[in-house]
Amino acid sequence: MIPVRMFIAKAEEIAAEDPRYNNNGGHDGTNGLCDCIGLIIGAIRRAGGQWRGMHGSNYAARKEIVKLTRIASVHELQVGEAIFKAYDPGQGGYNLPSRYEHGGSYYNGDLRDYYHVGIVESVSPLRIRHMTSPRVKMDTSLGKWSYHGRLKKIDYTDSGKGEQTMETVTIQGGNPDAPIRLRAGASTTSAILANIPQGSQADLLEEGAVWSHISWNDRTGYVKTEFVVKGWSGGHDGETISVSRAELEKAYDILGNLLGLRG
Repeated sequence: MIPVRMFIAKAEEIAAEDPRYNNNGGHDGTNGLCDCIGLIIGAIRRAGGQWRGMHGSNYAARKEIVKLTRIASVHELQVGEAIFKAYDPGQGGYNLPSRYEHGGSYYNGDLRDYYHVGIVESVSPLRIRHMTSPRVKMDTSLGKWSYHGRLKKIDYTDSGKGEQTMETVTIQGGNPDAPIRLRAGASTTSAILANIPQGSQADLLEEGAVWSHISWNDRTGYVKTEFVVKGWSGGHDGETISVSRAELEKAYDILGNLLGLRG
């Protein structure tokens, strides 16, 4: 079983590579091309898992989901779940492959056409990552998403209730005239996704000792933690003073040495 956070991280890794949408041939992001189920299959494979079945959203809905359920409320979703758009028989756009119809090799009594699939990355706020033309997209409302379910290969133990606690931070530091690089991974050798202007606001997804995971302008990636500045309410009349982690650590070291608290 693949930990849900690892699964999401691998999906984000594929998205960071900015593959082009292509639904001919079963692409999973390894060659610069990807389709909707390919985002899920590619993330599972990159996390060390295997996908031996059909390369298709209809196959996934019938064979790779623990329990497929119609969405009644966004609050019943869970981080890391697969989420589907579907057509009922007779509805415009309905095009269920014959293998899922009566007498087909994968017929299970369900005749809906689950024509598109994505990944629930957050519930509050809602974030659904999916691969569509021309490239990866992030939805922040349900729209036509109508079914959801847990993937059999994913361990949801640490997924919680789907809440993603995010803190707004300022990205700044170093040369005040130079932008801060947003990278695909926590390394200076990882691909540069964007150059963030000094003083930009971002959502802090996870803070690390050296690198922090952030979301900026609908892109998720990594910046050095020394450039992540948190707001601290202080000063006169409740004005906000921005203090970087590095500056705070220096202050703690100086204070600790003065008080003899550190050896």
